[in-house]
Amino acid sequence: MHKVVLDEFRGYYSRLPAEQLDVKDFVRREYALLHFGDQKMIRHLKFDSVSELKRSLVEGVPANVYYSSAYYRNPQADDMNAKGWEGADLIFDIDADHIRTDCKDEHDTWACLDCGCRGRGFPPDACPKCGMKKIDTVTWVCEGCLETAKREIFKLIDDFIVPDFGVSLGEIEICFSGHRGYHLHVVSEGVRGLTGDGRREIADYVRGIGLDPKEHGFRQVTGTGPIVGPDMRDGGWRGKIARAIYEFVSGRSQEELRAVVGPVVADNISKGREKFLQNISDAPPHWGGMRGYSLESLMKIANAAAREHVCNIDERVTLDVKRLIRQPNSLHGKSALKTARVSYSDLERFDPLRDAVAFMGGSIKIYVKEIPRVRIGDCEVGPAKGTEMEVPRALGLYLLCKGAADPRV
Repeated sequence: MHKVVLDEFRGYYSRLPAEQLDVKDFVRREYALLHFGDQKMIRHLKFDSVSELKRSLVEGVPANVYYSSAYYRNPQADDMNAKGWEGADLIFDIDADHIRTDCKDEHDTWACLDCGCRGRGFPPDACPKCGMKKIDTVTWVCEGCLETAKREIFKLIDDFIVPDFGVSLGEIEICFSGHRGYHLHVVSEGVRGLTGDGRREIADYVRGIGLDPKEHGFRQVTGTGPIVGPDMRDGGWRGKIARAIYEFVSGRSQEELRAVVGPVVADNISKGREKFLQNISDAPPHWGGMRGYSLESLMKIANAAAREHVCNIDERVTLDVKRLIRQPNSLHGKSALKTARVSYSDLERFDPLRDAVAFMGGSIKIYVKEIPRVRIGDCEVGPAKGTEMEVPRALGLYLLCKGAADPRV
């Protein structure tokens, strides 16, 4: 990595108050460091104080710093079985890279490593030209990506963690990852002892894996009789599905409804939309009372609507009882942004590209290889290719860490 990046990272850790590196039960965590240019982590580290950790970061200047979601008796043991696992926080990872957003067409590219076929936007599972699956990607993040990831965090907290699992806001910690998304830590004593299987149940629940709306209270009384269904005020997925259908029908155009249930049913629902919405929001709800739709067509709407209410989490992170996760207030080696703690009350107005900036003032001269539009703080540059420019220090470090620029004297 360029000397200017190493010097700036060292300066950041030198200035950082040691207490900002503290985490719950600090001395029971395993630490790991990944240095610039290295492929292998230095693992099985234990620190007896946050001051000791700070000294290590100042001296070694790692690109990335991680600590274990798990609590151990002997975090420094090389053998995982000898560490003495005593539980783990429940972690959720939401990454904008895994969510399809329209803005990816503007700033992301992909290329097939076999035939050279190229494209823009979300990468395909396989090359559309040769069918091979070796796809190289160049991804960036923008305000749109990060706002989508933030909405997923709110959905996770407001629709699942608090109402369905009974976790209080005081038992969760939210961190911007420093690059493309957010980490949610549930630090409640009630989740520490969960096994991987228990965590899988939670991950599948929030992702809607195996979800069948028909199993959540919908049925037709006799063959062609009235339809009954759940109440929007019900808990769990019963209420979520009922609310999802209400939002879907109220917010979709006639053409969008036609794409789900066909023209005849869509036209009937559109004509009686107000009555339909009133009926299903009543207490108790009345899912019948309108001609021209069946339980089958209602289930098509329910499935389409429910897909918008699942959470896009990386299930591998949630399942792992020994996960290494980014250290709060450490720097991300691919962005030079902070892994910033964010309170729930501040999350709505939190702007990662401004509020997670670690370097204020000064400027850097760089040679830009190729970039889309990029904003860090109040400065926006690009698209640009093969040009020299002088930019604010934080933006320059971001582009250097991304490998999209080289320093110029």
